[in-house]
Amino acid sequence: MMRIPTSIQRANYRRLYADMFWFGVLSGSTLAFLTVYVARLGANSLQVGLITAMPGLVNLFLSMPFGVWLQGKPLLSTTVCSLFLHRLGYWMLVFLPWLFAPRGEIWAVIAITLFMYIPGTLQAIAFNALFAEVVQPEFRAEVVGKRFAIQSFSISASSLLCGQLLDRLAFPLNYQLVFLIGALAALFSTLAIARLVVFSEDHPSISGRSFEPLSSADEVRPAFAQPPANSRGRPRFDLPSALVALQQQWRFDLLRTSFGPFMGALLAFYTVQYIPIPLFPLVQVNLLQMSDSQISLANAIFYTSLLLGSLAVSRLAQRHGHRWLLVNSGAFIFLFPFLYGIARSAAVIYLNNALGGIIWAGLYNATTNRLMERVPQDDRPAHMALHNLVLNLGMLGGSLLGSVVGEALGLRQAMLLAAALRLVGSYLLWKYG
Repeated sequence: MMRIPTSIQRANYRRLYADMFWFGVLSGSTLAFLTVYVARLGANSLQVGLITAMPGLVNLFLSMPFGVWLQGKPLLSTTVCSLFLHRLGYWMLVFLPWLFAPRGEIWAVIAITLFMYIPGTLQAIAFNALFAEVVQPEFRAEVVGKRFAIQSFSISASSLLCGQLLDRLAFPLNYQLVFLIGALAALFSTLAIARLVVFSEDHPSISGRSFEPLSSADEVRPAFAQPPANSRGRPRFDLPSALVALQQQWRFDLLRTSFGPFMGALLAFYTVQYIPIPLFPLVQVNLLQMSDSQISLANAIFYTSLLLGSLAVSRLAQRHGHRWLLVNSGAFIFLFPFLYGIARSAAVIYLNNALGGIIWAGLYNATTNRLMERVPQDDRPAHMALHNLVLNLGMLGGSLLGSVVGEALGLRQAMLLAAALRLVGSYLLWKYG
């Protein structure tokens, strides 16, 4: 019998949709144009690569400690506080042109990105757990699908709007306005999350306007010493227990199983996937001399294509399987750096993004589902922790390698090399995926 969401659940889902709408505006403004901005300031491929590599770098070192620390903590307040701290960085970007010369701005952006992703890593982990608390399993597919559609629309619309603003206003005031739009969107997204109601169906507990998630030592044994029941002190961090928990999470013995070659193939695939990413904005700005409205149109084409492609990939996966979809979508990712390498006009980038949205729709869907097929249900946390390590290593290594190759070979030659390396990654995915 199909359940109908309660009024509280429906209100939560509306807030999650609002969160994703405003996050899409943030993505279509600040996130879409930040590397373009530093490219226009004169950043080289190494500097753009550092910005791209920061999430992987911080996640690599902090995701496990934060995951251990989060056990037993209230999810809603932790998510909101870390979101607020993370998104303060977007406000700082607005004022950079008034504080630094262009070269100083580039390094300021790199430093801000680094510090943003410290609380950003915590909020990503906390929000995933919060989402599972707020959205019941039978409604998750619907909520995730609607959030994805809303995000694709808001990214496309905000990117087109920001492109027009950037072309019509003087530099750098135009980028300051775009960054202000992103900062406001980040604030509204955070407020939507703060209004979520989190409750346990068995033992609801109200704190202020929202329910706080319940946790007990019986349900979860955190890696922290628990104070006595009559103590008002805060939990004390227990370092030996935390180290044991980290050792249990990073199960390198899994590399000796059939999961090991799969992780090796994914590490290579993620690495070659990220090699050209810091070079894309440099090609757009320095080689093709695309205007901001052209770049925004390319972004809108990609996300529209991604949305349309996502409507078809589920049927393809049901018909042919997730491995087939992973291998076939992964086989075509070489096209992006190849087309960038031979492009002489913005029209080639438009074609690239139209094809890219469809291909990435398949890749996003297939990677997650194929991973779930390869992960045993009774040992999922350890396998997923290892995959998270592989993902962050690939993100960090690929971004830094791409920036070095770009400096050494030049942008076009680096793009063609990245295309060849992506073919190698696709082959490994076919063989071991």
